[in-house]
Amino acid sequence: MRERILETALRLCRTFGIKSITMQDIARDCGMSKKTVYEHFADKTELINEVVAFMTKTYCQQLTSCTAAGANAIEELALSIKYTEHLARSTNPVLLFELEKYHPTAWKKILDFREQHVTGIIRANLERGISEGLYRSTLHTDILVHMRMLQLNALFNPLLYPAAEFDLHEVVEQMTAHYIHGIATAEGQRVVEQYLPEKVTA
Repeated sequence: MRERILETALRLCRTFGIKSITMQDIARDCGMSKKTVYEHFADKTELINEVVAFMTKTYCQQLTSCTAAGANAIEELALSIKYTEHLARSTNPVLLFELEKYHPTAWKKILDFREQHVTGIIRANLERGISEGLYRSTLHTDILVHMRMLQLNALFNPLLYPAAEFDLHEVVEQMTAHYIHGIATAEGQRVVEQYLPEKVTA
C-alpha cells in the first residue's frame, strides 16, 4: 500500500509538479480515501521526502542494472544515457525548482544522491573503460566526473536547453558523442560506432 502511494505521488509530481498536487489528488488516483494516505504519511512534507527517497533509490537501481547489462564500459554508458534521457523527458522541470525552493530536506536528498551515487557511477565507468582499453589512460577522472555531472544536470534545466529551441533527444546525442569521443581510445572509437547513431559518430 505504502509503495503504491509513493509510485502514484511520484508519477503525479513528475507530471504536474508538487504545489499543484494535493493529498486528495493522490488518494483519488490511488483509488483510496485521503484518510488511508494519512495513515501512512503524516503530512505532504513527509510524503514528498519519501517520494524523493523512492525516486533516487529507483534511479540508482536502474543505473546499477545498466552497469550489469553493459558488455563493456561504452555499452554501459549508452544504456545509462538512454534511461537518463527517459527520466528527463518524463519529469516536469518545475518539480526540481519546487523541491529546491519549498522542500529543503527533500532537495538535500537529491544533492546527496548526486554527490554520493551518481558521481560514483560515473567514476566507476571511467575506471572500467580505462581498464578495458576503451578510454584513454591519461584521463583526469576527477575533472571528467565533475564535467559529466554538469552535463547531466543540464538535461533537467530548461533554462539551459529551452524546449522551444532544442530537441532533448538531439541534445543528449550531441552531449554523449562529445563526451565519449573525447575520452575514447582508437579501439574505443570503433566500439562507439556500435552504440551511437551514425550521424553523431561520422
